[in-house]
Amino acid sequence: MSKDKLENYPKAIIFDLDGTLIDSIPAHLHAYQELAMSEFGIQLNQEKILEHFGKKSRDIITALFPLYGKNIDILVETKQRLYRQSFNRVKLLPGTKKVLRVAKEKAIKCALGTSSSKKNVEIAIKEFGLEFDIIIAGEDIEYGKPNPETFLTIAQRLDLSPDDCFVIGDAIYDMIAAKKAGMLAIGVLTGSTTRKQMKMAHTDIMFENLLEFMDWARLT
Repeated sequence: MSKDKLENYPKAIIFDLDGTLIDSIPAHLHAYQELAMSEFGIQLNQEKILEHFGKKSRDIITALFPLYGKNIDILVETKQRLYRQSFNRVKLLPGTKKVLRVAKEKAIKCALGTSSSKKNVEIAIKEFGLEFDIIIAGEDIEYGKPNPETFLTIAQRLDLSPDDCFVIGDAIYDMIAAKKAGMLAIGVLTGSTTRKQMKMAHTDIMFENLLEFMDWARLT
């Protein structure tokens, strides 16, 4: 897709959270590494964790660890607790509050479609003062990204066609899920995903950050 200025606004923009709106990846990495050491006695390479970013925590833990004799629910809750203990590391990414405010002024619905837990979402929303028309978190769906259920559920609840919606995310699993849902897949390079990885996920259009996206979308 060309980076010529956007001609028509979408009816809804669906945002990912981690790495897209908030800079939380270092805190998540720390939590997974602490989990690896405390529960399995192993040092976990950051690159190995990043391969799975964008998925639900349950799916990431299942992929990373030998779970023989381990209770997955306890492991997930332990990881989430470790993340919340590191939440002071989390920062708002540039353009987050501005894009939500301007989209609202343009009568564009703003949705949050994240693999994060409801509790983590609630903490971020309260801490940074974020508002959305609808929120779908990890517990709200059966199949996490790259399955399109998160995004299709949002479109259904907003009574919109998938092609009326844009998806903005930082992970390849956001892009894959958006394409499967029949939505425009917009990648921002504010997480851990490289431009090459974004292209391999068939991202429709890429931006360095939300501010660059806003300029393209005429959300100023």
